[in-house]
Parts: sequence; C-alpha cells; structure tokens
Amino acid sequence: MNDREHEAEFARLLEETRRLPRSIEPPRDLWPAIAARIRRRPAWRRWAALAAAAAVVLIVGRRILTGSSEGWAVARVDGAPRIGRTALVGTGRLRVGQVIVTDDSSRAEVQVGLIGRVEVLPGSELRLVAARPDAHRLALARGTIYAEVTAPPRLFVVETPTATAVDLGCAYTLEVDSTGASRLRVTAGYVELVWGDRRSIVPLGAMAVTRAGAGPGTPFVEDAPGALRDALTAFDFARGGSPAARAVLRAARAEDAVTLWHLVSRVDPSLRAAVYDRLAALVSPPSGTSRDAALRLDAPTLERYWQHIRRIQWRREILKGIREIDPRTGLAR
Repeated sequence: MNDREHEAEFARLLEETRRLPRSIEPPRDLWPAIAARIRRRPAWRRWAALAAAAAVVLIVGRRILTGSSEGWAVARVDGAPRIGRTALVGTGRLRVGQVIVTDDSSRAEVQVGLIGRVEVLPGSELRLVAARPDAHRLALARGTIYAEVTAPPRLFVVETPTATAVDLGCAYTLEVDSTGASRLRVTAGYVELVWGDRRSIVPLGAMAVTRAGAGPGTPFVEDAPGALRDALTAFDFARGGSPAARAVLRAARAEDAVTLWHLVSRVDPSLRAAVYDRLAALVSPPSGTSRDAALRLDAPTLERYWQHIRRIQWRREILKGIREIDPRTGLAR
C-alpha cells in the first residue's frame, strides 16, 4: 500500500466514525483496527520520525551546552559606548569574547540572559566570557558596574584581576581601579569573593576590597568604625599580623560580627580563641554551637554561626529607619 492509499484509507475510517450516532456508543471498538493499520505503515516512516526526534534533542542539547551565538542584549544609556571599536547606537548584541567600553561620559546596560541586568558605568571595560543557561560570566578589567540578578546561587559570575565575584542571589556595585584592585558593595543578598583558596562572603550592607597578590580582604559593614577599617587594611594587605588583629578586636562592635566571623579562620591559631571569644561576647552563638568545634574550624559549626550572624545583619539593613534592631540578637528593641 502506497502513501496515497494510506491517506485514502485513513479518510475512509474518519468518515465511518463521523456516521456513528452521537447519543450512543459504537457497537464495537474501532481502535484495534485503526491501530493495526497504523502499525502496518512502512517501517522507514517510523525510523524517519525517530531520527528527526534525535536530531532535535542533539540540537537543543548543543545549544544548552554551548550557548547561543547571539550573546546578550545591550543598550546605550548615555554618551557613546562601544562594542570593541564599533559605536553602540541604540541597542545591539554583546557576543562571547566581545568587550563593551564606556568613556568618561558613557553608560550602557547589558541584559544578563534572562536572569538580570548589569549597568556599565563610565570609564569601564567589560567582556562577555560565557553566555550559557548554566553559566553567565563577565570579566571587568576596569571601571564600575552595578549588577542586579535574580537566579539560583553561583549562576552569575564576574571576574576581576584580583578576585572573582560569585553571585549568591543579589545586587551589588563592583569597582576595579587601574592597579586591578577592586571594591565590592552589596545592596541585596550576598556575594562570595574568591581568589585561590581565599574566600570572603559579603552580605547585604557590607563591603570588601581586594588587592593584587592578596585577593579579597576581610568584609566589613558600611558603618564600621574608621579604626576597625584601618586595622583590617593593615591585617589583610600590610602584614599587620597579630597586632593588627588585636586592634580589630578592640574596635569591634556587635555590628561588626561579619568581620569577626571571618577573622576566626584567618588569624594565627594562637589568637583564634581571643577572636572567637570576642565574637561570642558581642553576638551569642546559636544553640548547639561548640566553642571547641569552632576553634577546630569545623565547617558545619562555623556555617551555623554564620547563618545566625547573616540573619541579624539582614534584619538590621532591611528594617533600617523602620525599627531599631538589636545587633546582638536581631530582635527589635
């Protein structure tokens, strides 16, 4: 039976079905006969359908793994930004490997796939490294960006010369100067700064700086005392050692628990107990936290303490100007 005969047979079956009374069931089930005729269709047609389905799977899979060559949408906001050497007029596309450049009076906005946006401020150079559903990656060589992303953790990443900013669901401003040093300020959620085996977690309302050869420094809250900031700079980047760490302890308040938590694992082991005890005196550890385990740098113990500190910091920032929050407990006064 050829294709034309198959079509005629199918049309005949449809016509027979239409003639059945609408108010009663047919006297017998017609489907077995229909199914048998379908199964008798040429085998090559079934194989062709399977091959077509396989091709679709391969194409979709390739696009997921390699990403679209179309890149990300980018729009001029002000001035005369460029993609490479080409002026951006209105809107365009930023493809993997391309660089968007803004001069002292230019700004642009990049759509981060479907998960957010990045505003490129004046005097910046930003390259698209990866644009896949499982990897949204930029590299900021110099200048300033403001990123706002709503996505699962670690899906959006920005490289800088001295650290990599890993999004953990947030909004932040990131600056890179001519030496490659950077400054991160988090305005929503939190960000992880990574350089080799050095890691800083920067929550809402906190900041961190990086330096060439040293990576990310210890985070501090925006209203941290000047004496604490100076001591941190000495500790992180000027080999201040134990004297600088002790200066941090003297200047620290309950509001600076984010800083002290990081110092527990960064100071010399001989000073670790002093740092932990100062932290515990300012912000009591959550139930079930063992001092001995913390001093051994037990990861689950430190993580439990961190989540407690982060929740307090979050409440301080979210309710600022609305309720007065006790920085020791996170409760309203």
